[in-house]
Amino acid sequence: MQRKRLLVMGFIVVFLTFALCSFTYAAGVGNARFGKNVKVLADETIAGGLVAAGANVEILGKVEGGLKACGANVLSSGDVQGGVWACGANVALAGRYHGKVKAASANLTLSGTFDGDVKVRAARITVTPTTVIKGNLIYASADIVVQKGARIRGEVVQRQVMVEKQWIEKWTRQGLKAMIPIGIFFWLIAIAALIIVGLIIYYIFPKRTNAVINTISLTPWKNLWYGFVFLVVVPIAIVVSFITVVGIPTGIIAGLLYGIALYISSIYMGVWIGRKILGYIKKSMATAFFWPLVVGTIIIGLLTLIPFLGCLLRLVIILFALGAMWLVMWKSIPSRAQRRAQRRPQKKGRKPQRVAQRKMRKPQRRPRKKVRRSPQRKMRRKPQKKVRKPQRKPRRRTRRR
Repeated sequence: MQRKRLLVMGFIVVFLTFALCSFTYAAGVGNARFGKNVKVLADETIAGGLVAAGANVEILGKVEGGLKACGANVLSSGDVQGGVWACGANVALAGRYHGKVKAASANLTLSGTFDGDVKVRAARITVTPTTVIKGNLIYASADIVVQKGARIRGEVVQRQVMVEKQWIEKWTRQGLKAMIPIGIFFWLIAIAALIIVGLIIYYIFPKRTNAVINTISLTPWKNLWYGFVFLVVVPIAIVVSFITVVGIPTGIIAGLLYGIALYISSIYMGVWIGRKILGYIKKSMATAFFWPLVVGTIIIGLLTLIPFLGCLLRLVIILFALGAMWLVMWKSIPSRAQRRAQRRPQKKGRKPQRVAQRKMRKPQRRPRKKVRRSPQRKMRRKPQKKVRKPQRKPRRRTRRR
C-alpha cells in the first residue's frame, strides 16, 4: 500500500510540475491576466512582462518585459518595453513600443511610435498620420491604407500570403523529423495501454474472454456478418435516440459502450493471433493469455501502420471481434425454455435458495418425550377379536302364477 501511495503522489507531483513548466514556457513572462474585460490602468506599471487574454483587452499603462495580448478587441496605447505580440479581430496599436512588434488581425490600426521592425498580417491595415516606424514595415495583406503624415524610415516590404515552396518544404521536413519520435512514443503508450486493459478484462471476465476467443475460430463467417450488422446498426440507433430527445441518456450510454467495444476488439484478435503463432512453438502457449496478448497486439499494431492495408486490416479485426462478442452475449441470455425449467421446481411463496436447502437437508426424527404412565395403563390390553358380520343370503324372487 505504501508503494502504491508513493507512486501516485510522485505521479501527481510530476504532472503538476510539468503543467506549471509548460504554462510558464508558453507564456514566457511572469504575469498573466484572463477574463472577459482585461484592463491595465494608465497609472499602473507592470514589471516582468504581461500575458493578457479576454474578450476586450485594453493596455493603458506601462509594461516592462514584453506584452502578449489576445482577444476579440485589443487596444494598446501605453508604453511597452520589449517585444509585442498581439492577435484579435480588431487590433489597435498606439503608444510607444521599444522592441519588435508582431500582430495578426482582421482589422489592424497602427498609430503609435515603433522603435523596431513591425511585422503584421491582416485583411485590412490602416497606418494613421501619427504613426512613426523607425524600422521596417513588413506586412501581408490584401488591403493596406497609408495615410498622409505617416513616417516610415525603413523599408516597406510586402509578403505574399502564399508562402514560397522552399519554405514549405523546409518546415515539412523539420516537422516530420520532430513527429517521428513523438509518434513512436505515443504508439508504445497505446500498445502498453491495450495490454493493461486486456489483462484487466481477463482478470474480471476469464470465461467470457476465452469464449469470445474460441468463437472467433469456430464461426468466422458468422462473426463477419454479425460484426457488420453491429457496426452499422448501432450508430443508426444512437442517432435515432438523440433525435427523440427522450432517449438522449440512452444514446450517450450506448455510444460509450459502442466505443469501448471498438477499442477492446483488437485485444481478442491479438490473443487469438498470438495463440495461433506461439502454439506452433510451444503447445502450452495455445491456451495461455499474457504472452499471446503481447505478441498479437504488437503484430496488429505494426500491421496497422501500413498506409492502405492497415485500414482494411483494422476493419476486418473489428468485424471479427464484434461478431464474436455479440454471439457470446446472445448465447449467455437464457431462452424461454430455460427460464421455464428454472421456474418449475420453485413453489409459490418460497425462495429458490430455501427450497434447495430444504432438499439437501435429511429428515431427522424428533426424540419422543418420556411420559410417566399409571400402572393401569401399563397393563396390556388383550387384543379384541374381530367379529364378522353374518352375510345376508340373497332373496329368491318368486314368480307369481
